[in-house]
Amino acid sequence: MHDGCQSATLGTSRGAWVREGKMKTSRSWNLLYAATFALPLILAFASVRTFREMDAQREVYLRDRAAGVAGRLDAAGAQDGPIEAAIASLAESEPHLRDLKVLTRGADGRNPELEAVWDGRELFHTDFVWQGGARVYRAFVPFHVHGEMRVAQIDLDRSASDFLVVHARHNVIISVVGGVALLLISLYSIYAARRTAALERRQLELQHLARLGAMSAVLAHEIRNPLGTIKGFAQLALEQASGGLTALLTPITEQTRRLETLVNDLLVYGRPPSPSPRKVAWAEIAARLTAHGSRLTEGRVARLNVAGADIQLQTDPDLLEHILVNLTRNALDAVDGLPDGCVLIDAALRDGGVTVAVRDNGPGVPDAEIPKIREPFYTTKASGTGLGLPISIRLTHALGGVFDIHNDEAGGTVATVTLPAER
Repeated sequence: MHDGCQSATLGTSRGAWVREGKMKTSRSWNLLYAATFALPLILAFASVRTFREMDAQREVYLRDRAAGVAGRLDAAGAQDGPIEAAIASLAESEPHLRDLKVLTRGADGRNPELEAVWDGRELFHTDFVWQGGARVYRAFVPFHVHGEMRVAQIDLDRSASDFLVVHARHNVIISVVGGVALLLISLYSIYAARRTAALERRQLELQHLARLGAMSAVLAHEIRNPLGTIKGFAQLALEQASGGLTALLTPITEQTRRLETLVNDLLVYGRPPSPSPRKVAWAEIAARLTAHGSRLTEGRVARLNVAGADIQLQTDPDLLEHILVNLTRNALDAVDGLPDGCVLIDAALRDGGVTVAVRDNGPGVPDAEIPKIREPFYTTKASGTGLGLPISIRLTHALGGVFDIHNDEAGGTVATVTLPAER
């Protein structure tokens, strides 16, 4: 009792440790994802902020240039000469001046936006406008001409301030491109790391299955001899027994046959036999399957049909028979109890090879369990070993073929073995 409790405690501790390890790994991946996707957001925010600051500096510079133009107009208005001469001089000396107009209150129409300028509540009124397909900085600046107030509409080319931001713009673009490249490298690194981790897990699983197969083969070999002795003496005793002793010995022989089947499956899975291919007709394989069918369907309502064309194969007929008997047994178990249960075995030439399909009209296999049933010792049957399908897969590969199992659209399950045609 103490050992059992201790084993349960160790198992619980190990399970808790495994769950804790998975949670830590999940948290690490989540933090890595968050850091990876936060990087472009930070870069985008910094880029937008930098561009806004550059636009603000450009506007300050253009406003100073507009103020300089207005100052020269104000100085010219304080003299006795006409203001037009000052405007013409400014047009020649200011290369980025696109247009210059002098507005008089009331004479040039009523502009509500300029009321604050006319009333002296604003010193500037600025805006960006489109003119001739280009963006223009427009400033309305008050000045005086011979003691009277005027407003100058000054249009400056926005490119006048490009020298302020050209280097900063290049640096921002380089930073954005570098950030995008870093993001792509990070995403690829995450993908590669996850793929490597998945491959390592798969490699560990394969190594575990290989050790399990080797151990199973050793155990099966060691069990076979004493099991044969038990079976032999049980059969001898059964032949000589009478009365109530027969009822006691019969289960022994039945269970030894069951153990013998399990031992043979373990040996085949742990050490698959080497194929001995020869030329064989499908009719020979079909005859063998029909003979097995009478035994497999004994006591069942299900029907077994074996069909196929006149096909020649270059394969090991014994291994192929082993494969198809396993698949037929599984298919009959799937339709067991159905009033119209039917299993069909058919062979046909497809794409230069021979495809043997074992179909049933049972309920099918849940999609989530299809990958699991390929693994050894996984079974949904009360008395199953979980080795029939894995053995069929290994023997198919030994014959140089391809194995597949899937649910049929019309219902039921289809297991296919595709072998190369006669060579």
